[in-house]
Amino acid sequence: MRPRFKPTAAAPLLILAVFGLTLAADLIPEDSLGMRENPYLAAVVVQLLIYAVPALFYCRLRGREFTPKLRLRLFRPAQILYVWHALCCMTSASALLSILMYRIAPEAFARSSVSQAAAFAMGSGFFDGLYVVVAFALLPAVTEELLFRGVIIGEYETQSPGVAVAVSAAMFAMAHFSAARFPVYFAAGAVLASALYATRSLIAPILMHAVYNALVLYTEKYVLYIVDKQNISMILLVAILCAAAVLSAALMCFEAQSIYRGYAESNVPSEYAGSDRRGTFAHIAEAFFAPGFLLLVLLFILVSVTRG
Repeated sequence: MRPRFKPTAAAPLLILAVFGLTLAADLIPEDSLGMRENPYLAAVVVQLLIYAVPALFYCRLRGREFTPKLRLRLFRPAQILYVWHALCCMTSASALLSILMYRIAPEAFARSSVSQAAAFAMGSGFFDGLYVVVAFALLPAVTEELLFRGVIIGEYETQSPGVAVAVSAAMFAMAHFSAARFPVYFAAGAVLASALYATRSLIAPILMHAVYNALVLYTEKYVLYIVDKQNISMILLVAILCAAAVLSAALMCFEAQSIYRGYAESNVPSEYAGSDRRGTFAHIAEAFFAPGFLLLVLLFILVSVTRG
């Protein structure tokens, strides 16, 4: 008989292990990791060790009955339009938050740039570009979504879907150890979690995350360049992003309404209904004031302050 795990106690320990592996990887010299000789393979190995291995080990401990909570299935073709609107909303909103945080803390924001971290591997050839997308966009999307939108949401959704979305977004944002980018990652994580629930498929947030990563890799430096100029181009960019965010959010909500109406008409059962009838505040308190979660917050603050 498998041991019983209390999700609000066990899940933070999983993320704490991920935090430890992330910090350990940062301490290892790039030459030792093989980043100079074969940066693509090294990036793949690091991603698998930090995110995929702990997530899969945790799922193994939870047993086969936990696997359905990961929602490892394709979304319906009729939901493609929703996924597109959600991607546009996430991209434009994240870009706006990036501009805001870059204006507030330019050095800290630029220092934690993903494109800067992958710059040594971004060659000019076609295959270089393909390898960069796979190693620094697609694979991180798969491993991070498996962990944060698969395992973490699967554990916390019995508290309530809203709590699960908020906790997964917070843990996802903290895992990047950047106070300057925390709002960006939190917003992206919330939209990705919403897409998981609307489509009932982990594949949807994986695809969204991969496209988003690729866009950040190749376009963020141009966005920040425009912001640095502080001229009419920046005003125009912000106006376009604001319009795109509002419009795509409205269209995303409209499509979500249609999707949920379809679920209701087809009597599709809820996958996250629990028997716990406590109030909303009790669920929030158990999730966000659990010792493990508070330890994650403390570690995030300490590392973020240390890194400046």
